[in-house]
Amino acid sequence: MKTVKDRLGLSDMTLPAVILSLVMTGCGWFPKETQRAFIISMPAVEKTVSNARQTLPVTDGWPIQAWWHVFNSPVLPKLIETALSENPDLKVVSQRLQQAQAMVDNQAAEQYPTLHANVRFSAERYSANSTQVKFAGEHFRQLLINPLVLRYHLDFWGRDKAALEAAVGRALAADAELADAGLLLSVAVAESYFDLTAAVKKLTIAADLVKAKEDLLKLQSVRFNYGLAAAASPLNATVDVNQAKALEAVVRTEVDFHKHRLAALAGKGPDWGQSLTVDRITFPEKLQLPADLPLNLLARRPDLTAARLHAQAADEDIKVAEAAFYPDINLIAFTGLHSVSLTDVLLQGSSLAYAVGPSIEFPIFEGGRLRARLRYQQSGYDAAVERYNASLLGAVQEVADALTFWQGTEARLAAQRQTLSAVTGTEQLAQVLNRTGLSADLDVLLAGIRLNEASFELTTLENEQFKAAVRLIKALGGGYQGTNTP
Repeated sequence: MKTVKDRLGLSDMTLPAVILSLVMTGCGWFPKETQRAFIISMPAVEKTVSNARQTLPVTDGWPIQAWWHVFNSPVLPKLIETALSENPDLKVVSQRLQQAQAMVDNQAAEQYPTLHANVRFSAERYSANSTQVKFAGEHFRQLLINPLVLRYHLDFWGRDKAALEAAVGRALAADAELADAGLLLSVAVAESYFDLTAAVKKLTIAADLVKAKEDLLKLQSVRFNYGLAAAASPLNATVDVNQAKALEAVVRTEVDFHKHRLAALAGKGPDWGQSLTVDRITFPEKLQLPADLPLNLLARRPDLTAARLHAQAADEDIKVAEAAFYPDINLIAFTGLHSVSLTDVLLQGSSLAYAVGPSIEFPIFEGGRLRARLRYQQSGYDAAVERYNASLLGAVQEVADALTFWQGTEARLAAQRQTLSAVTGTEQLAQVLNRTGLSADLDVLLAGIRLNEASFELTTLENEQFKAAVRLIKALGGGYQGTNTP
């Protein structure tokens, strides 16, 4: 009897060539290549940075990881540490990192052979009219025991390797996202604490302002009764008292709101926030700009690092989708005991069965599934690249905005400090003149009111300066140290 090889006229040397030809011609048809999205370069920010360096000193260092210690507050570090350990939203991000790391382990397992066992028992009857003439109309039981079944995927086209690289990239991206979430949380806690500190201080000033305006109302009423002031004077003073009381109520509400927010950020209930106390915070002596800004900004921003890693993982997904167009080759082997008699399966060596060899699957016609999957992964890569580009543009804008906000706050604060100095001098002069009989009590009260109002505004601007410093630290990455691997 002639074999298939003899009928085709093939020699032993040409058979492997035919198999190789089948492997190559069995590949699916790739879709037409389209233009992929590209990563943009660092936008020009040198002019913006150089302008800021005129007011901020330049240093070789970037913000430290525990940047909140520069404000010399014993309370703020405890609040941030509590939030980083107890905040539920941050725990959700942490669990996503655990999931991503588990997927790396799962994908890494694809690099190794799998070994399992199976046992199958069945009671069957072959049809008397079927092709199995030997067993036609017979009843029998079949027992298959395979204690060793080996499967090993031969990764000729790099599919498993690309899938592992994609999983590793997403795990690293999840780690960067966790760092970014921690940075956002610590910034929110710091800003809320600064707002609380400013609100407590403004509440004291507002109370003093209410008292001063009530004293002014009493004085204006006395002057009106003696005919020394018009009727409008006590009426205007009454309006001022009510406005001052309204302002005090607003600030008191702000104090409660900031305590509630801090409690929520720390993963606690509102009652926990009621016990919060504020301390005196000091501004860093020198808020500095890194000398290599913006060169190393890519490695210092966790959001940029995460976006870049997601783009790299999406690129590996394209390789996985492309590998599906090639034949899939597995090495399969098993050994076991197969028998149609339950009595001799373990007693006779004739029941021994084994097999070993490759298994090749050719993607000849998939109904467009492979092309659709490849286009899907390509679109995912393009979207990931554009998200990175958007993150990069947002990062440099955030740096520019932080520098501009800092410069604007510095200018306003300097002007307000000069105003407060002048108002303080006016109030002191009114006190001196009043003691010598050269100034009336009305002048002293009016000067005191102006001093309280100037102090209230100064407190607001000082709080803006603290938050401007935090925004700049956050824009510079908040002490994150990633990698700048392309």
